[in-house]
Amino acid sequence: MNPIELRIGFVIGKKIDCNKVREILYTYENKQAASCKVVLDFMEMDPEIFLDRSFSSTYPVPIKDPDLLEAELSQLYDFVWVEVLGSIERHGHPSVTISDTKYEGKLIHTLDKRMFIFLRDIISDDQGIQLLEKICHVPKPLQWLVLPKKDGKTPPPDYILDEMEQWVRKLIAYKVDK
Repeated sequence: MNPIELRIGFVIGKKIDCNKVREILYTYENKQAASCKVVLDFMEMDPEIFLDRSFSSTYPVPIKDPDLLEAELSQLYDFVWVEVLGSIERHGHPSVTISDTKYEGKLIHTLDKRMFIFLRDIISDDQGIQLLEKICHVPKPLQWLVLPKKDGKTPPPDYILDEMEQWVRKLIAYKVDK
């Protein structure tokens, strides 16, 4: 008997209702006819929440049809399936330094041949927290960086870091209406 494939999905949004997401996940549980086990990770975009609370993931749940689960979750939040390496998502932590401030991201590889970079840590005085707070108020295309993979291959690190630096500079320059 073959082991059941592990699928990891990222639920991306502001003020994610983790209990609601778990409730939806468990409505799709099907131990008898499972095609995969699903773990959902929460990518909270509101810094007041993600800096104050450790967000985690769900336990693996046997699911028959992950496409139905994806369709329902996509109505509430941004959702993406990610590449699995071992038993965790394939990810990295690229960082760029601009004016003596280090910006660290979380990079995930998606199954649809893209990479998402989320800003997760800024090492500076109080400029960093201000930028993290701003992320909630910028247009969604600026909240995280999406990079394509060419022919399914990860671009060179220099390209990723250049794109990340341009994105962070756009975030810094973006004026939020109070």
